[in-house]
Amino acid sequence: MKVGFIGIGRMGSQMARHILEAGYNLTVHDLRKEAAVHLLEKGAKWVDTPRAVAETCDVVFSSLPGSEDVEKVVYGVDGLMGGWKVGDIYADMSTNSHDLVIRMAKDAAKKGVAVLDSPVTGGTKGAEEGNLVFIVGGEKTALEKIESILHTMGKKIYHVGDMGSGTVAKLVNNVISITSNAIMAEAFVLGVKAGVDPQMLYEVAFSGTARNWDLEKYPDSVFVGDFEPGFRLSLASKDVGLALQLGRKLGVPLPVAAAVDQSFLAARTAGFGDKQLYAIFEYLENLVGVQVRTTKK
Repeated sequence: MKVGFIGIGRMGSQMARHILEAGYNLTVHDLRKEAAVHLLEKGAKWVDTPRAVAETCDVVFSSLPGSEDVEKVVYGVDGLMGGWKVGDIYADMSTNSHDLVIRMAKDAAKKGVAVLDSPVTGGTKGAEEGNLVFIVGGEKTALEKIESILHTMGKKIYHVGDMGSGTVAKLVNNVISITSNAIMAEAFVLGVKAGVDPQMLYEVAFSGTARNWDLEKYPDSVFVGDFEPGFRLSLASKDVGLALQLGRKLGVPLPVAAAVDQSFLAARTAGFGDKQLYAIFEYLENLVGVQVRTTKK
């Protein structure tokens, strides 16, 4: 089976590496060829367009920053649409627009191609370690054909339903996580501004009902002032926007998510977009003149 991978970024470079190291024949493409040098040195093949990836591969994966990027890869000049063959499978692992994944699936089906929306969770660390979780929507038979490849990159695969279901489940997960981080940032900054030691605030929260997965990571990130990417704040903002878009489409009010959207927009405008999600702390700290810092764990 010939495998293609489009999008050799922070996540994609690691996922593609795992596929290659598992012994698959891998063809790659990115806007920047230099991003793929480490893969080419290990035996991956480079092609200049998404169409060429589709023409030479049976299965194509993509991991891209946003819906606009996915749309260009699929529908643009020399896009995947022009190179697909009957029986091909396309799995997009980006956090994407629900409308776009449905449209892609319908258009690809006319060419005999199966599309899976396959967003991932686990972050850059999960990508590096091959411990990602795949949240897949689409035909189960198509998923079964690529499960062995997915397992080179991740530990769990959830088939959550029909096409588009993976995207919905990922947006639900991300809205919960991103909103949680936003309110924790506000709460910790409030506590420190009121004069309470951030270490004590952490220990109380960690021992109580506020304990969660992100909170457990704060001693090695927020509390030591490390806000370098990871999962960029700008991408978190994009995901909340996608959830709001879906909510409008379905008539579901999301007032809390809307407030978080505005908070993240303000942080991006203030120059924090390229830092990691936790930089929402730094943005709020700057607003009120305190820092949530402790070197203790």
